[in-house]
Amino acid sequence: MTRRFSTHAILLAAALSLSGCGTVSGITGLGWITPSSDKITYNDTKWCVPRDLKQVLNRLSDRFGRVTVLSTKRWWLENWWKGGAGNSYHLNCRAVDFRVNGDPQEVLAFLRAQPEVGGYKRYSGGFYHIDNGPRRTW
Repeated sequence: MTRRFSTHAILLAAALSLSGCGTVSGITGLGWITPSSDKITYNDTKWCVPRDLKQVLNRLSDRFGRVTVLSTKRWWLENWWKGGAGNSYHLNCRAVDFRVNGDPQEVLAFLRAQPEVGGYKRYSGGFYHIDNGPRRTW
């Protein structure tokens, strides 16, 4: 009985780790139980948005309207294919790429004013990136 339980626990831990739930933001970030505004559409994994960034997205949708989440969790190969940094916060469920209507300067000012946002950027393709790492832009 104990051996069977240990095997199940190991398999569960491996599955959670591979899914990204074993990361700090996946388990302790509680993003998966934090509700999202009905003005947010997820074209990627909703469970992988940490609580602090999900709250920013909710406030963003209240201010600017519909938000479309394009990218959250990335596996290393996908990250490489998309040209992501080797230490990308997407690899650990700590980053979100999204689209939102609104004047880009106003959106960036709004993101800059959010204490939960570390990294932020608007890409030339018209989408934005936020993460909960240290404060920076590039």
